[in-house]
Amino acid sequence: MKKYLIFLLLFITCSGENTNLDVNESSEKITSTSNVVAEETDIEKKDPQEISEDNEIVKALQEASEEAKKCINDKWPNGVKTTLGGYTPNDNEMGLIYDCLDGTGDDNFAMEKQGRDEEWRGMWEGKCEGTGPVMFNNSPMNIEDINFLMPYGQIVGGHITPIDHMYFYSLEGEGGREAYEVFAIQDAFIFNIETRDIGVESQQKQETDYRLDMVHTCTFGSYFDLVTKLSPELEKKWKENRNQNGDFTGAYVKAGEVIGYVGEQSLDFGVYNYNNPLDFINPEAYESLEPWKIYTDDPFLYFPDDIRGNLLKKMMRRVEPRIGKINYDVDGTLSGNWFEVGTNFYEGIDRSKYWDGHLSFSLNDIDPTYWQIGIGFLEVYKNTFIIQGDPTPLEVKVGSGKQIYELFNFRMFVENNPEKDWFREPYEENDVLSIALGNAVEGYVMLELIDTRLLQLEIFFNVEREEINDFTNQSRTYER
Repeated sequence: MKKYLIFLLLFITCSGENTNLDVNESSEKITSTSNVVAEETDIEKKDPQEISEDNEIVKALQEASEEAKKCINDKWPNGVKTTLGGYTPNDNEMGLIYDCLDGTGDDNFAMEKQGRDEEWRGMWEGKCEGTGPVMFNNSPMNIEDINFLMPYGQIVGGHITPIDHMYFYSLEGEGGREAYEVFAIQDAFIFNIETRDIGVESQQKQETDYRLDMVHTCTFGSYFDLVTKLSPELEKKWKENRNQNGDFTGAYVKAGEVIGYVGEQSLDFGVYNYNNPLDFINPEAYESLEPWKIYTDDPFLYFPDDIRGNLLKKMMRRVEPRIGKINYDVDGTLSGNWFEVGTNFYEGIDRSKYWDGHLSFSLNDIDPTYWQIGIGFLEVYKNTFIIQGDPTPLEVKVGSGKQIYELFNFRMFVENNPEKDWFREPYEENDVLSIALGNAVEGYVMLELIDTRLLQLEIFFNVEREEINDFTNQSRTYER
């Protein structure tokens, strides 16, 4: 069960995010039900799995301190009673329980900080065949159901480090949340299916969606997220294939098989090559929460020519690599991902806002002539800016001294049709997406690279440039 908890906690972070790409429209429900603000109600019991009295989570709650129980119920009303009454917590709820047990000193679910990558791979150990990449058989969705694609590398919402998956957007169909089929791209072993009933950023109830993790060989896998419904066949396997603790033991699917449905939001899709890690400066920083991230691979390498060509026609990014880029780490410069000192790197201190200590400098995913900054401690959906000023983040080194950049909001528009509502209207092959900066400076960031992997930073709003002379007691220090 402890291993089960570890893996459940991994999934509260990666998806369910609002994938709104226009910062000026961030309050609207566009792509994800995770941005839905629902009324506070008791947790709905959707096909609960029975929990025995000797289950480890039950024992932990029975033995938990009153402080820990109060912490759980403050964040999840009647959560203790609900769980002890037979409801199986989903991934978000399990993470909440763990946070409260851990934060109050209960050690029932002490989590090892090492070996998460091995634990992750252990989920499919002995249930896969072969090694290395394989060619995909088909597209994740019917080509005609896809309106447009967005690349890896976005910075939005809780994703302060560049996003490790792409987005399949469709037009709203008559079928609502089940309008479009989702297919297995190749024979696969689905080793994990997670539900999400609480939005990651909003922390509000939402309609259930699913994350599916799978491997095609023992070292090559993919995943789908924001699936709105499982296929009947896969749902049956998911409910039936359980061990004595009630944990899902996995299911095999064939290439081209319908495994779910999506509608009224994007379909997240990522590919991971576990034999080919990216060159992050500190890969261990990600293992405790997203051990797959450092293995992100380009899916266009593995689609047949005809499918690749049809998908690329719908890709909004026009520059190479067409899939985008997520690894901008360059040692001894500003470029790449940073983590506030003392916040436990990627994992963070509070899993309900794990990104709070994250910081990144990367090239914009649509127009890489612009540098962008993601600042985790700012208000979600108001935490990403285009930065303007010299030198570029790649040119800032130890000894460069204090640097000040201007912060600009930005929006996306179609160059050849600026009035087009590109996010909602049908995509046309000649549409070229571009970046437009806001009319005014939103604020400033002062920073200094004080050591090769140590950065001091402070954000200034509502001040004039001339008023910024030095760091104050509001500055923060980051490492990597």
